[in-house]
Amino acid sequence: MNMILTRTARIKLNILSSDILPSIIAYTDAYNHVCRVGWDDGDSNGVSLHHKTYKHCRESLPSQLTISARMKATESLKSASAISKKGKKVSCPFSKQSSIRYDQNSYSVWFDRDEVSISTVDGRKKTTFKSHKHLDKYIDWRRKSANLFVRNNKVFLAIVFEKEIDDHPKTDKVIGVDRGIKKIAVTSNNKFFGGGHVKGVVNRYRSLRKKLQSAGTQSAKRHLRKIRSKENRFRRDVNHCVSKRIVSSLPLGTTIAIEDLKNIRENSKKFRKEQRYWINGWSFYQLESFLVYKAQNNGCYVDHVDARYTSQRCSKCGHKERGNRVKQSIFKCKKCGFQLNADLNASRNISQNYMDAKSHPCRAAVNQPIVEAEVAKRRKTNRATT
Repeated sequence: MNMILTRTARIKLNILSSDILPSIIAYTDAYNHVCRVGWDDGDSNGVSLHHKTYKHCRESLPSQLTISARMKATESLKSASAISKKGKKVSCPFSKQSSIRYDQNSYSVWFDRDEVSISTVDGRKKTTFKSHKHLDKYIDWRRKSANLFVRNNKVFLAIVFEKEIDDHPKTDKVIGVDRGIKKIAVTSNNKFFGGGHVKGVVNRYRSLRKKLQSAGTQSAKRHLRKIRSKENRFRRDVNHCVSKRIVSSLPLGTTIAIEDLKNIRENSKKFRKEQRYWINGWSFYQLESFLVYKAQNNGCYVDHVDARYTSQRCSKCGHKERGNRVKQSIFKCKKCGFQLNADLNASRNISQNYMDAKSHPCRAAVNQPIVEAEVAKRRKTNRATT
């Protein structure tokens, strides 16, 4: 059985942003128009919206880009509808400056001469791009869609590549990963990632941000934009390094079990301000996405488990109690006295929860007497009735 790998490579085009902005503005207007029509009509059907909006959008865009803008708007409307059904407040999708999505018919790229051709409101435009070493490994991959966008007056094209690889079968080996704040990640095989250095850098940016925000000058605002980019790159680099170190040490077929932190932002409202800052400030999902695609490259798998009680349950005897968490970094079971680093204990619980959920042969012994007692009770009841 084969598996499809999908990767995105970004290249910088040697073209002025002023040459591309008219196309981006027209594309954004078309996107917003389709969103408004669909929102007002309660319509998120692609075919229906095509008939309602194609003629209007076609006046300023080529046919391929008109269809692309409609498809992108349809996806946004469906996403807004799904959010609304969950009871959350949502408004009509709107973009100030949308990236242009190209399909295989609206752009071409030649890696041998570092040249690309893209569709614009003024017809096809050819330009060169700045190649880099990471792009070489994708030359023999299948080229799919691409997104054109402008950032800091520089034009970039993000190209999506696909490749088929052999799918390695899962083994019985499971590694639990607990994602945290002080320690970015802790695995059930006793490995710790992140720590004091990361927190020190984040605190430095936080302190500098406070000073600049209180100043409020134009120079301070420019500096704020600059450090925002730097901090984002730092966080991204940390998540890349952590995920790479976790995955590279695992054998083929290993399952990486992680907590489902889908609602962590909403649940953080019950914590104190300082805790909310750290919970909302770190990119848990980014680390997860890096783990997923690096695991695919290394023939491993990533799966989710329920996050409840992983910090309160003893990984040795299974006793659950809030008081087991003595401090942020110390876990001590009130029942059996077992003591361990709190994050390491949580990672072992995550691993055990995954094996329990999948009916793994190595299920915790603490659950077995309950099942045996229940079976014995039923047998006794059956004998009494007969």
